[in-house]
Amino acid sequence: MHRSLVVSLALLAIVRAPAVAQTCQGLPSYSRGQMQVTGNAVFGNGMDSFGGTFGYGQPAGVFGNVGIGTTSIDAFDGSSFDLGISGGYQMTVGPTKKMHLCPVASFGLGMGPKDVLGSGTDISSQNLGFGVALGTSLPGGPRMQIVPTGGLGLAYLKFKSDNGTTTTSTSDTYGVLDMGVGLIFNSNISVRPGISVPLGLDGGDTSFGLTVGYNFGTKGAATGRRR
Repeated sequence: MHRSLVVSLALLAIVRAPAVAQTCQGLPSYSRGQMQVTGNAVFGNGMDSFGGTFGYGQPAGVFGNVGIGTTSIDAFDGSSFDLGISGGYQMTVGPTKKMHLCPVASFGLGMGPKDVLGSGTDISSQNLGFGVALGTSLPGGPRMQIVPTGGLGLAYLKFKSDNGTTTTSTSDTYGVLDMGVGLIFNSNISVRPGISVPLGLDGGDTSFGLTVGYNFGTKGAATGRRR
C-alpha cells in the first residue's frame, strides 16, 4: 500500500498544480486583460480533479495566480481539498519573436483524504514544482489562435499520514512533461486540452486535462526598455 500511496499522491500533486496563464502555456496573453479566471478538470488513472484559478500579470513580464479545487481518489475512497499558487515570467525568444518562453514555479497544499479506507489515517501533502514552458502562435484568423505548448519540470512531493498515534512522512522527486494545444478565441477566451506525463516515477500514469479561461480588466502593455 505504501508505494501505491506515493504514486497516487504524486499524481495528485501533478493534477492539482494551478494552470499558469500566459501564451507559453496556451492561454491568452495578459495584453487583452490583466486578470484571468480559469476552470480546470483533470482525469487520471483512478482520480478526477476539478478547480478554478484567478490570475494577474503583464503580457511580457511577471504573472501569477492562486487556485482552489478538489480531487477524488478511487483507491482511497475519498477526496482532498487543494490550494495552490503559481507564477512565472514570460519572455519572447527566437528570430521571429513568436516563441514565448516562461520559467515557472508552483506550490500546493493538499488536505485529505481523511480516514483512508476506514483505517483512521488522515493524509496531507505539500508539493513544489519548477520548470520551463514554451509556446508559439500558429498562423490563424483574426478571431482564433492555435497555440501548441510544451513544458518540462521537476516536482518535489512530501506527504504525511497520521493515524492518531503515529505520524509518518515520506517524500519523492520526479520529472513532469506537459503538452497541450491552446485554442484562443477573440484574444481573451481560451480552451486548452493537454496531458501531463510523470517521468522517473515508477507506476506513474499520464493524466488528461482541460482548461477554460477568460481574460478581463485593463489591457496590459508589454514591458520593455525605453529608448
